[in-house]
Amino acid sequence: MTVDEIFSSESEHLYFRLIAARNALNAADDDDTRQVLNDILDETLNNIDRIGTDEEIAAAEEIVVRKSNKNVKEYLSCQKVALITTAIMFVTGVGAALAILLIIIGSNDKVKPLITVGIIAAFIIGICAFVSKFMRKRMNEAKEQLKGKTVIGCKINTGVKSSSSSSSSSSSSKKSSSSNVVDGGKAKVVINIGGIIKPVIIIGVLAVLGFMVYTKWDQIVDSAKTIMFNIGLYNPAPDENNERWQEINTKLVNTRRSVNYNEAVRLFEAAHAEEDKEKAVQMFLESADMYDKCYGYNDEIGGKIEEANNCAHYIKADILISTSMDKAYKELKQIKQPFKNIQLMGRGIKDVDVLISQYSRHLDYMGEYTSGDETIVITDFARRNNALFIVTDKFGEKKVSTEVDREGYTYLLDEKKGDTVVKWYITTDHVLKVSESEEGTTEVQLRKKIKK
Repeated sequence: MTVDEIFSSESEHLYFRLIAARNALNAADDDDTRQVLNDILDETLNNIDRIGTDEEIAAAEEIVVRKSNKNVKEYLSCQKVALITTAIMFVTGVGAALAILLIIIGSNDKVKPLITVGIIAAFIIGICAFVSKFMRKRMNEAKEQLKGKTVIGCKINTGVKSSSSSSSSSSSSKKSSSSNVVDGGKAKVVINIGGIIKPVIIIGVLAVLGFMVYTKWDQIVDSAKTIMFNIGLYNPAPDENNERWQEINTKLVNTRRSVNYNEAVRLFEAAHAEEDKEKAVQMFLESADMYDKCYGYNDEIGGKIEEANNCAHYIKADILISTSMDKAYKELKQIKQPFKNIQLMGRGIKDVDVLISQYSRHLDYMGEYTSGDETIVITDFARRNNALFIVTDKFGEKKVSTEVDREGYTYLLDEKKGDTVVKWYITTDHVLKVSESEEGTTEVQLRKKIKK
């Protein structure tokens, strides 16, 4: 049964369409929407002088379908699949174009990657195009079944022309304050803000994406090359030979040497400016290690390493001298000569060989001195605050005097035991112990024990 066989006029057609629409809206869950639309439908129906029979109303309802109708559901599901496949085709096309651009810009071997990307992109786009075409065909079939009917709940062009009354009803269902609702006899004009905002948002998003691509272009290219290399589409050096490898390796080695050399220079200069001696020693050693990693960078590397190590040994000896002249002497002996007339941490170093000679003369007195049951062992010397200290088994560390009142002796140690004053006169081969008390003076000579 066609529309013309049911209705005698367009007004009658509209009348029963509105009745069917109102009946469908009665089943709606949204109270506000149902109230507004029913008010509009009632007003429209009251202005039409036509009362239909039950048979006419039932016939009219056949041309009004809801969203749950199987043809409507078929149309909508096919529409979603078609849109998804279209989006996949678009993304694949853009990705393939970007990949091709990157291959042309950065790849040496262009043929194989271009063919591979082209085949993969064509395969994906071909499948999506077939699915999209099939879905659109089913959409057209479903749409043909809905031709001449009014669909409630979604927008489907079924070829039904809307009258002014139906236009007013549709607009009112979307906005309670529609531009077509009459208030006081005057029509309200509403600006379509949504139609302005949507393009602005889209343009803004595209602008942001474009700016991000522009600023991150190098990273994007590197990432794309890495991905293509991992999947076998890109080889940064497909035609390399031994000569080319040696050329690249030489550049890499020289670059690494340059970086190490600059770091070594930085550490060496920082050590000179460092006030903490222990930190300065560590920096000098690190500088020597960095210099060692750039051998061949220039002809001065060997001398730079020696200079950094010498500075480290000298500063370490300067730290150790306050507690152990023997350890300081051993550090100075590791310095490769000559090491003189240089500036080190803000002070001048005249000649380290002279300092070694001075320490050696003091250390010659180290040893065990004995005479019967009397023994004294000199284990070390130390110097701090311009004062000399001697380390023995009897007194530990004790300040020693170099102003000796007996000829032939170098050092003098004073010891007081009650009312007795004991003086130890030290020379290279013996120690003279002189005890002075009220009873008189006693002298004991302790000979230095010769090591076998």
